[in-house]
This record gives sequence, C-alpha cells and structure tokens, in this order.
Amino acid sequence: MTLLRDTPSTALSFCLASTFHLEFPVPLRRLAFTFLLLSVPCLQAQEAKPTLHEALMATRADRAGEPGVTAAFRRLAETYGTPLYIYDQPHIQGQVQALQTAFASRFPKLRILYAIKANTNPVVIKLLKAKGLGAEVVSRGEIETALRVGYTGPEIMFTSSSKNPGEIRRAIELGAVLNVDSLDELGQIQIEARQQKKQARISFRVNPGVDPHTIHQINTGIAESKFGLHLQDGLAFKAYEKAKGMPEIRIEGAHCHIGSQITEADGYVLTARKMLGLVKDLKEKLGIKLSFLDLGGGLGIPYEDGQTVMSPDDLAKALEPVWKEGVAAAGYEPTLWLEPGRFFVGGSGFLLTRVNTVKVTPLKTFVNVDAGFNTLMRPAMYKAYHRVRVIGKTKDPKLVDIAGDVCETGDILAEARTLPMAEAGDLVVILDAGAYGFSMASEYNARPMPAEVLVDGNAVRVIRRRGTYPELFRNTESAVPAKR
Repeated sequence: MTLLRDTPSTALSFCLASTFHLEFPVPLRRLAFTFLLLSVPCLQAQEAKPTLHEALMATRADRAGEPGVTAAFRRLAETYGTPLYIYDQPHIQGQVQALQTAFASRFPKLRILYAIKANTNPVVIKLLKAKGLGAEVVSRGEIETALRVGYTGPEIMFTSSSKNPGEIRRAIELGAVLNVDSLDELGQIQIEARQQKKQARISFRVNPGVDPHTIHQINTGIAESKFGLHLQDGLAFKAYEKAKGMPEIRIEGAHCHIGSQITEADGYVLTARKMLGLVKDLKEKLGIKLSFLDLGGGLGIPYEDGQTVMSPDDLAKALEPVWKEGVAAAGYEPTLWLEPGRFFVGGSGFLLTRVNTVKVTPLKTFVNVDAGFNTLMRPAMYKAYHRVRVIGKTKDPKLVDIAGDVCETGDILAEARTLPMAEAGDLVVILDAGAYGFSMASEYNARPMPAEVLVDGNAVRVIRRRGTYPELFRNTESAVPAKR
C-alpha cells in the first residue's frame, strides 16, 4: 500500500471502501473494484525486488544503477564485508550445460574435465563434479583438493611441466593419469612406478606449435612455450616410442593445450588436425592405440560489454568434420577429452569492493578501493580488462582509474574508464572475476584474504570465510617480547 499516496483522492476513497467493505452501494463498490484493477496502484502488485541472482545478471547487463540492484549489493556488503568474491551458481551450471549440449550431440565418446586451477574453492569444484566433470590438476595441493571433494585417483589428470618427486609418487599411488612433459620426467615416473610395483598411467603433453592469438603469458601451444614435447622433429613421437618399451608405463592418451582465453576456432581446428595425425602415426608405426585424445581447454569468455566470442556450439561445429576425418584415417576413435576452467567459472564471479577515497590529481582521478592486485592479480599481471560497475550511480560520468590498496604503482584494477563518479563509501563491482581471481590471490601487504560466497536465487552461502589478522602469523614462530 505504499503507493496510495500517489492515487487521486476519489480513487483512494473507492480503494478504501472496496478494500475494507465500507457501506457503499454494491454497484458502486463493483465499479470501484473494476477501476482499481485497471488503474489504481494501491491494488497493483509492487514491483518485486530482484533476487541476488537477478541483481548479478542486471549488473552484468549494465543496470547497476537500479534501486533493487543497489539494495542487493548493499545487503551483501553489510552482511559479509568487502572485498568479497561473489559467485553465481546458476551461471556456472548453465555454462556446463552449454558445453555438454554442444559436444555430446556431435562426439559420442566424450569426457569433460574441470581445470581446477581456475577456481579452487571446494564448493565450486563440487558443483562441477556433480555435473559429471573429471578433474584436471597441476599440483599436489590440487590433487588433495580433488580428493577432498570426492574424486578418486582414476578421475584425475595431473598436468604440470615441473612435477616434484613427491607429486609423482602420490599420483602413481592414486592411479591418476600423469600428463608427461619431458623425457626426463618419463624416466623418473618409470623409476617410481618400479618401486611401487605398479604401472603408471600416462599421456604425453604435446606441443603442436600452434598460435591461437591470445595473451602472450597464457599462450601455451607456441613453439617457444615451456610446455610439452614438440611435434616438430618428431620429438613427441620418439617419446611414445620410448615409453612403449617400458613395462612400468601404460600409455593411455595424448594431450595438448594451446592457451587460455581463446575466442576463435581456427587454432583448435589446426591443433586437432595435427594431433589426429599423431594418433594415426602412433597406430600405424608403433601399434599404439590411444584411449583418449585431450584437446585441452582455453575456451574464452567475454570480458567487455558487447564483445562476441566463440560459443561451445561454434567450436564443436568447427571440430566435428576434422575429428571425423581424422578418426576415419586412424581407423579407430579415441575418446575426446576437454578440460576448460575459465569458461565454467569466469563469468560467474563478481568482486565487490568499497571506495575508500577519491583523489583528483593534475593528470588523473583515482577511485581508491579496498582491493588490489593481491585480491585480483589479472589486471596487473596480464594487463587484463575487467568490466567495472559503480553500484547505484548513473550520473556525472568521469574518466577515472580504479586503483587498489596495494603499495605499488602498478596496482591499477581498471585504467582510464568512463564511469559514474563515485565517492567514499560507494560500492564498486569488478565483473568476470570467477576465474584466476581468488585462486591467484595472496596476503601481500599483510592483508587477510577476502571471503567468498555462492549465490543461488536469493540464497547466499559462505563458502570461504574472510581471513583474519591473527592468521597472517600462522605457521610462524610466536613473537615473544625480549626481557629488559
């Protein structure tokens, strides 16, 4: 009834009469009731407040100035503090469904894994495991994380270009697939498997020499990359030939990964063609039939408003004819493995920050927030672009830098952005922070780690509590004041 103040006085009288059954003649009451249904706000349903999920979607759609969105983020900030990582559960689940739908209809032998390094929160990993995804890991810590959420060793692929002896030992114990990156590593795996009296399950990571045209630091399939055994000069083929003669080794598959944040299909198509050529050669020349061929992950997401990127359907459609041609030439079909990370979780993430101060200088205006590159590393490390929204503001646009609270000149989260002018106490949200956000965060400058929450509809679940100042000193020797 809050809108009653806006109704004409006559209509208000009819409203009260019809609502509370006052002594008006019946025909008059009926007329009033009809009029109210059509035009009087007092009986029209008030516009429902958006759920938290809807507020996140509205923010992604650049509607962060709406009152309902503002109320939602204020609720989150007041309840859980800032900086705060927020993940949208329906978005994650929708991304998985999109990839599964696109590929399952074209590739009947399909296995999808989640690259855990993108977001290592156990609750997020459980969501993806529940959708049937395996686990691709790059460290002992990620192996233990996968086990903690319920994966078994055979469901894990361990990929790293520099595995230590303890990691090799643990992977063989569990029966995980070791994705071998060098002949040196192969020899170490052979020795450890012999000591354990087991056969180590392996694939080789192959460097196909393909440039997918992504950020240099995440371009992993080019010839100068540190990753994999090169197809060039037959190095990968020779590795398979050597492994075939080792009784401690069981060859399971072949793997490649050409990079991350890839937005066009051409690099994948060329890579698939090269890798399927290797599949054919291994069978014809060495008698090796692979159980799987892993084409990696790296499927990109839009980081800018209006940006169009390749969809899962685009990629599946582009790969399908190459795959069919390649398996026909090889005479058999291995299972296609894929291992995205960012694609599943990146767009689900929002980093909520609070404005500490605004500073105008002769050259720039800095909006200083309570997060920095210790909270979100990507802008400083990769010059990566993230969309930014000032919550509840739509007017007075200014060219500003969103600056972090780390004591470094390079701690700029968003440079030269035209945004509604913020002031101290306002909330600023950084979008697409679900991948390589918290997982790359640190306690640099002695700042505790942020909290993480998961949103589903209007429900919020704390999936990692905020770090504390005493935790900064965990694992250190207690400081005892010297006696004087």
